[in-house]
Amino acid sequence: MIFLDAHLHLYPAYDRDRLFDAFAAQASRLAPAATAWAGFLLLREGQGTLGRLIAATTRPHQQWRRVREPAPGTCVMSNGTREILLVAARQIAARERVELLGLFSEADVPDGLPLAETALRLRAAGALPVLAWGLGKWLFPRSRAVRALIDAAADPDSLLIGDSALRPTFWGEPRLMRHAREQGLRLLYGSDPLPRPGEESVAGQYASLVEADLGDGDPAAALRQRLLDRAVAITPAGRRHGLRETLARLG
Repeated sequence: MIFLDAHLHLYPAYDRDRLFDAFAAQASRLAPAATAWAGFLLLREGQGTLGRLIAATTRPHQQWRRVREPAPGTCVMSNGTREILLVAARQIAARERVELLGLFSEADVPDGLPLAETALRLRAAGALPVLAWGLGKWLFPRSRAVRALIDAAADPDSLLIGDSALRPTFWGEPRLMRHAREQGLRLLYGSDPLPRPGEESVAGQYASLVEADLGDGDPAAALRQRLLDRAVAITPAGRRHGLRETLARLG
C-alpha cells in the first residue's frame, strides 16, 4: 500500500522539518502497513523545479534531508529512520479562477490561461491533469467551466479529480464531483496546506491510500501506472475539516 498526499506545498514561510514530521506522523497513524510514503509537491508559478525548491529551503541542522533523486522530478527525503518520496507537480490558476494541477511534471505553464488550454498544455508536457476542488470555485458561473472540462475528458485517464481537506465535512459530495465519477474519472485526496506559518501541521491529514506497491525502478513512473490502473483501488484516509476549522484556515 502507498500512502499518498496528492496535494502538498512547501512555502517559504514553512518550517520544513515540521511539515515532514506532520506528514510522517499522519502516515504512521493512518497507514501503518504502507510500504511507501509519497506526496505530490505542488510548484506554483515562479517556484522553479522540485530540486531548486528543496535546495532553497535547506538549512543547517535540519532533520529531514534529501538523500537521493531516483528520477528527474523526484527526490527522497529522510530523517534517518523513514523516507518520503516527493514527486514534482504544478499548480496553475486558470483564467476562470479554477485551479488545475499537473502531476509528474515541472513544466512551467503560466497562470491566467483558459482552463481548457491549461489542460492541453499540461498534457502536451507529459503531465497528468487534476481538476482541484476549491471552496466556491465549483459553484455558480465557474461551475460551467468545471463541467465543460469534465465533459471534454477524452478518456478517464486524461483527467483526475482532486479532493481537499478544505472541503468541509458537512458538505456532501459536490454534484460535479459525482458527475466526474459517473464519467469514470478517478479521485485523489490531499491536505492542501496554505501559504502561512503553522499550516505545515495539516500535511498528510487527508490523503490517498493506493492499494499497490511501487516496486523497483523509477518510482514516479510506477506511481503513475498505479494511479491509472483501474484494478488498483484508491481510497481516502484521514479526515476533512469541520466548518470552524475550515473557516479558521481560510481566515
